[in-house]
Amino acid sequence: MPDLIAANVGADKDSEKRQRAAIEGFAKRAGLEIVDWFYDPAVSGADPIEVRPGFSALLDRIEGNGVLTVVVEDASRFARDLVAPELGVLLLIKRNVRVLTANGDDLTDTSDPSRVMMRQIAGSFAQYEKRGL
Repeated sequence: MPDLIAANVGADKDSEKRQRAAIEGFAKRAGLEIVDWFYDPAVSGADPIEVRPGFSALLDRIEGNGVLTVVVEDASRFARDLVAPELGVLLLIKRNVRVLTANGDDLTDTSDPSRVMMRQIAGSFAQYEKRGL
């Protein structure tokens, strides 16, 4: 069973239970073992990744043990701002880490320019939704 770190970062304090359930369900279906959890309670999804203690702890854990997969409930839980999730995904790609959603979408798949574009469009919609426009 491959090692896995589950990261359910997001601003909704009351959503941690739902996020964990989605991630645990995906990990079980995919045959992945969750070895740690990272969460940024009371941090806005629009906050830059460099001010997120959970994301920093995730990066430290990856550097320390070579974990290759991170799972989030969905892309909007990773961050709800266009720039923050792109920077986070790029940091993880540079470390050869895959970021999967609980639906099985690979946010780090760069083999098809259309997939990258769709990830960025989804980030734009998440930012729009967060601002309630």
